[in-house]
Amino acid sequence: MDFTALTHACTLIALSYMALKIRNLLVIERLQALAVPLLTGAASIVMMLLPLSGDSLFSDLKFAPIVMAGLRFGWLSSLLSTLLPAGYMLLEHKPDWGIEAVQSLLLPAIISSLFHRKEYDSGYAFIRLIDGWSVCAILTVVRVVSHVQLETAQTSLFWLSQLLMLVFSGLAIMALIYMFNDENKIWIVQRKLELEAKQDNLTRLPNLRGFMDIAKRTVRSRRIAIMMIDIDNFKRYNDTFGHLHGDQLLREAGQLLKTAVHEQDYIARYGGEEFIILSHMTDETQLSHYADWLRHNIEDHRFYGDSVAGTTISIGISISRMPGDELRRLIAEADEALYVSKQAGKNRYTFYRADQTQQKKRLKRSRIDAGKLEAFLS
Repeated sequence: MDFTALTHACTLIALSYMALKIRNLLVIERLQALAVPLLTGAASIVMMLLPLSGDSLFSDLKFAPIVMAGLRFGWLSSLLSTLLPAGYMLLEHKPDWGIEAVQSLLLPAIISSLFHRKEYDSGYAFIRLIDGWSVCAILTVVRVVSHVQLETAQTSLFWLSQLLMLVFSGLAIMALIYMFNDENKIWIVQRKLELEAKQDNLTRLPNLRGFMDIAKRTVRSRRIAIMMIDIDNFKRYNDTFGHLHGDQLLREAGQLLKTAVHEQDYIARYGGEEFIILSHMTDETQLSHYADWLRHNIEDHRFYGDSVAGTTISIGISISRMPGDELRRLIAEADEALYVSKQAGKNRYTFYRADQTQQKKRLKRSRIDAGKLEAFLS
């Protein structure tokens, strides 16, 4: 009994399982453009190394990893994935290696990439099983047509082998798609849990923990600005209209700020009625226009109760001197600048200046919870 087909299928599934586990490593996610072609090409070479019995009706499954790369990542990754196995064929001096490379590597890469969908790029969509069957069917038709053109007669054994190869390759691709979708489902759940852990339940903005993760990585490599934002007279608003309307005010203000911040910047809820922004701008003139833009977005919006008391914000801004500045100090400086804005009449912005520190000490005010920040930064 010929167990070649089963051996190839088991090897392919094992290789795919290993690749999925490696893909989930953070370093691989960062190097995905390089890792996918390397892993896929290596898997194709392994499939070529497996022996084929002389009377086997099946060809090897070196095209299967290429098909999966095309379905999941598109034409660029699938075409790059053909380079390693094609090079291996050339080094092995296989007869007609060019024709074989086109039929078993290049065509699967091109055809499978035609079924790639944009939503797959996000990692939050599942590959459709019907697409896998469609690719296998097209490859079978191409193989049959090319054989018919080269041969004058086709035996019943040929037609049987093509039919069995279609069924076998289709089942193999189905198994790979199912494995990928199942692993992706676990990955999606993990990402959602991570997102929820770093998200503020009230405003649906990132919380301080999520902000710190991003800010710590950013400040190491470039200069940044920190903007601390406080909703003016929020306690009085709560006392006047109640906590339910106060919560709604926080939600609306958070969404307004989220819409107003620049695409490359990052906003989070700092706590209470305060928000914090990491900005990639470091020019004071640009930041002045930016802060005014944020302030007017809140001032011009009609919140509940604005007929009694208009809602405004105060802003404090600190700018890092160089890449690698201490994040805790930048936040503390922005907080001191925010305090100056509040004391100067609110509904304004202030840049941190060194002499503000002494003013803060004289007024005996401490608004930064150093213990909490230390926990996030450690």
